[in-house]
Amino acid sequence: MDTVVVDVHSHFYPKTYVETLSKKGIITINGDKVMFKWGSNRSAFMDISGINLEKKIQYLKKLPYKFYSLLSISAPWTYTLKGKEEVRLVKECNNEYQKIVEKYGEYFGGLATLPMSDVNEAIEEADRAISDLGLHGFVIGTGVSEDGKTIADEEYKPLLERISKLDRPVFLHPGTLPLDKILKEELMAPIVSFPFETTYTITRLAISNKLREYNLKIVIPHGGGFVPYQIGRIDLLSNDQVTIKKDLLKYVYYDTIMYTRDSLDFLYKTVGSDHIVFGTDHPFFVSRPLDFLKYIEDTITEKEKVFYENAKKLFNLKI
Repeated sequence: MDTVVVDVHSHFYPKTYVETLSKKGIITINGDKVMFKWGSNRSAFMDISGINLEKKIQYLKKLPYKFYSLLSISAPWTYTLKGKEEVRLVKECNNEYQKIVEKYGEYFGGLATLPMSDVNEAIEEADRAISDLGLHGFVIGTGVSEDGKTIADEEYKPLLERISKLDRPVFLHPGTLPLDKILKEELMAPIVSFPFETTYTITRLAISNKLREYNLKIVIPHGGGFVPYQIGRIDLLSNDQVTIKKDLLKYVYYDTIMYTRDSLDFLYKTVGSDHIVFGTDHPFFVSRPLDFLKYIEDTITEKEKVFYENAKKLFNLKI
């Protein structure tokens, strides 16, 4: 049997999402390049396979392993919308993911997005996404409102409780904390602020004991931001009631989007092979899948865990 690599960090934008963001001037398509501009000074770009499923499949077929990609949308999600408009778009996106998974289940699973402007609606959609649509988990941004709220805020406790009962992971993806005033160059956001945003939000979840209280399973991208490197410093906030380092190692999973062997080796030595999952960030400009594959082959002895075993167990995948 050929080795299957499960990519937990792969983006695809449903048609309805592209249309809505295009009307708002967030997405611009220029030939084979898709440009994103959101907030007041944030940008990123990807190739056309992020909105063209056939091209994404063609890309996957060229890789040295058989790939199974868990699709998710990325920043700014639906958080620029409110109320019924956001709920409508979320449902349409998740419905489209369900159709993709049903038709192309050999290649794709799906992570549901949620309408974070309304906690009750988010809970209802979480139920629907797993129970009715058969999706595999959730993607939630580091910031879920223009005033800097995160899923660590108290108002989202009912949602975390429901996600815990559904026993599905949250892919916590950066890009929406309100940092625009300090981001001078547009591409500084995905390069520099993304690791900070991830570190900030996952640390808040740990400090508030929500990781342990709800027995959450959180996947964080880009090697975990600054968490592995600064986990000792973060742990200075632990006390008799809060065990931050322990919780960051028990409830959190770290993807492999790192750009040197030494970085991946440090992650491996810090969190262990049981808590590392493979990711590519395809089709964004920062994706280097062949490098990521090679680093794992060179660095991690238990590479099967990273390539597919951990993700299969975490997302309850039937592949």
